[in-house]
Amino acid sequence: MLMIDAGHVSPMPALPSCAIPGARPATRRMADLPTPVRDALFASVGQPIAEAGAPFHASDVVRPNSPPRVRLLRAYRVRDLWLVWVEKGGVGHDFRLLAFRDAAKGVSVAAPVPRDASRNLCTASRAMARKG
Repeated sequence: MLMIDAGHVSPMPALPSCAIPGARPATRRMADLPTPVRDALFASVGQPIAEAGAPFHASDVVRPNSPPRVRLLRAYRVRDLWLVWVEKGGVGHDFRLLAFRDAAKGVSVAAPVPRDASRNLCTASRAMARKG
C-alpha cells in the first residue's frame, strides 16, 4: 500500500484558459504525451512527475513517500513544437514553460524558452507558437 505524506501537498492551481493560435487542444495527462516528449521532459526536470490534478509536493522538505515535486499542468502541440507547463516545488517554487521540438529518429529535443517565461506561461507560449 502506498502512503502519501499529505503534510505539504498543494492543490492544483487555478490556471487561466489560454488560446494558442495553431495549437491542438491542451493535453493534461502524461500518458497523452508522445514517448519522445515524455522522455525529454523527464530529462529536463527529473522523475517522477505528478499528473495534472494529482498530489504534488510544493515544499523543499521531502519525506519518504512524498508526492512528486514536479507536476504537469498542461501541454500544447503547435506543429513540431510541444509547449509544456509544469509546476516545480522547492525553495524556488515556480511555474515553468518547457519546449520540445520533434527531431530525427523519433526523438524530441529541448528548445530555448524566453528567460522570463515563468511570469506568464500563456503569453510566453503564444510568443513561441508565433515564432514556430
